[in-house]
Amino acid sequence: MSIDPRLMERRKAVAEDRAQRNVGRLLRVLIVLALMGAVVWLAFSPWLSVNQVRTAGISVSKANAILAEGGVVAGAPMVMLRTGAIEEQLLRDPWISAARVHRNWPNEVIVGVVERVPVAWVETADGWARRSVDGASLPGVPGPDDSLPKVVLPVVGGGDALSSPLVLGSVEFFDALPQHLWPSAAIRLETGELWAEVDGYEVRLGRPVEMAAKAATLTVMLGQSIPQQSVIVLIAPTHPAISPRSNNPNSTQLGDADDQP
Repeated sequence: MSIDPRLMERRKAVAEDRAQRNVGRLLRVLIVLALMGAVVWLAFSPWLSVNQVRTAGISVSKANAILAEGGVVAGAPMVMLRTGAIEEQLLRDPWISAARVHRNWPNEVIVGVVERVPVAWVETADGWARRSVDGASLPGVPGPDDSLPKVVLPVVGGGDALSSPLVLGSVEFFDALPQHLWPSAAIRLETGELWAEVDGYEVRLGRPVEMAAKAATLTVMLGQSIPQQSVIVLIAPTHPAISPRSNNPNSTQLGDADDQP
């Protein structure tokens, strides 16, 4: 039985067309795989690996060790760095208040941190701790020394220190006060008001508001001739007053200051 030559030609053409399509698909797959391989090779090549880590703001924190643990080291592939996770890890260090990790392509990582600075020794119900201007407790020596002014607020719970207006206001006051006035300076709570002792003077601060302004006013007043046995009243920092010292710091001799605007 013979087959029509035209049918044979048709079958042959169909087979050739199918073969061409299969070869085309295979070539496209191979090209895609080759491109993916090239991309992967490039991503892990020395051209896209960490060549330099530039840091700023690191002094007392463990930022360098944290960066090393997070893989921010020379030779690490840039694409493998998880900058957000590294920033979160840095912020777990009590000394660090802010952190940013930035990939500067193709091979540089820039790390910037803002470290906390101890401003005062603060006594709360949990004992003494060095605290920064945002109220954070900083590690280090266990008890108060003469390197920082002191804030005595045992009525404040240790867990409340970060949000306590008394703690935050007191630390704000000392942060705004020139450091040459820090030695022997202290703040305490008397009948609901904050009182300070600075440069040998009793200072009535009142409520923990406008504390930076009160520190600025006090700095100016201490540059003037004030009788040593005086109480400086800074309930309203724009209207300071000077009253004679009495044995009772809350006596009526200071009563006129309550009427200040």
